[in-house]
Amino acid sequence: MISEAVFVHNQTTARAAKGHVDPSAMYQAVSWILSLVALAFISCFRPAYLRRLFVGPLKWASIFAIVVVLSCPISQNPLYSATLAFKLCVIVLVLGAIGEAIEDDAGIFKLFAALFIAMLIIVSMQFAAPFLAPGPTFINGRLGAMIGLSGTCGVLLLLSVLFLWLKKSPWFLLCGFYSVIVMMLAGTKGGIVASFVSLMMFFLLLKRPAQAVAVSLVFGVLFILCLLFTPLGGSLEKYSESGNATTLTGRTNLWSATWPEIETHPILGKGYRDSRFLSQDIPGAFAEAGNMHNSFLEVAYNTGLGGLVPIVGMNVLIVVNLRRVLVRPTTLQLRYFAAAAFALYVHLFVWGLISVTFGGAPDNRFMTFFAVLLISTFLRSQSDEEYRNKIYGSRSPR
Repeated sequence: MISEAVFVHNQTTARAAKGHVDPSAMYQAVSWILSLVALAFISCFRPAYLRRLFVGPLKWASIFAIVVVLSCPISQNPLYSATLAFKLCVIVLVLGAIGEAIEDDAGIFKLFAALFIAMLIIVSMQFAAPFLAPGPTFINGRLGAMIGLSGTCGVLLLLSVLFLWLKKSPWFLLCGFYSVIVMMLAGTKGGIVASFVSLMMFFLLLKRPAQAVAVSLVFGVLFILCLLFTPLGGSLEKYSESGNATTLTGRTNLWSATWPEIETHPILGKGYRDSRFLSQDIPGAFAEAGNMHNSFLEVAYNTGLGGLVPIVGMNVLIVVNLRRVLVRPTTLQLRYFAAAAFALYVHLFVWGLISVTFGGAPDNRFMTFFAVLLISTFLRSQSDEEYRNKIYGSRSPR
């Protein structure tokens, strides 16, 4: 997850279509290979998870990975698709290994902690990049070219609040304020809205309406200050004057233009991450679209129904699992974990309506989605087991 922030590469769609490979992309690929080597070493000692990749809720992730691999040959650039498919397969294998290693609440705590550390590093590196790079720090009122930084800050904010509740350390309060400030400076509207909605959801799921009101007031004050004293205000003013709000900055035009392609390739789509090359056919506001800017349409365009079915299945499983845990939480910590996981899912879902947070490139957003699936599965099994023990005692029902 961290490698994408360490080895940053930006290139135009035209250069990517011609097969140009940025050196940083090569370094990322090396990091994926090293990750696979490390996983293979670990698997020598605990190979049991390999037999369960197609058993239980996590099988949907494995099925999606297989569909992705099958769709690579029909992509406009099969090598590009296969490279990202390799990364996705490594992620799914790691997901299975982590699921095998988690045995109790401490394992879930460590998984949340790993996500927190990774997001803190990613946000910090992306925040620092525009200040260290040549050229203007703010572009069109946004901090550098970090389009998805606001949404990533929202993930960090949720994790900071979770650990603030669990650990009562002011360090996590500081991280929360830090994530909100960077979020505002990055200025991506969809990420900010998704962050606010998911944060409110977290407090409401914990049945803390007073804290939700207080946090919303703090969030609002920081937002107003950023409007007054940062380029965010100018960016929003230009946005309202441009008239792009009616088309969601051209997104509805993009979706309308690409829908016929989805209908003509219903089974395996046009190939995994073929949406990277949309701008070759669709000029205008989205000349460098890079993706469908909607998670479900991204999957439908790239991998068709073959990929859409397992993605929808994972979404449904997350909601069903976490709802069951929240309805009958057996411990306070279990409620915290379930509320945080559900809030993370809401964040990715809302943000994913105008961006690609799952089903597209295997980046930190998609990895977080996989982590939420794993967390929801374990919490569901833990809740069901503790509930049965509470009802029937140590003896199982006949």
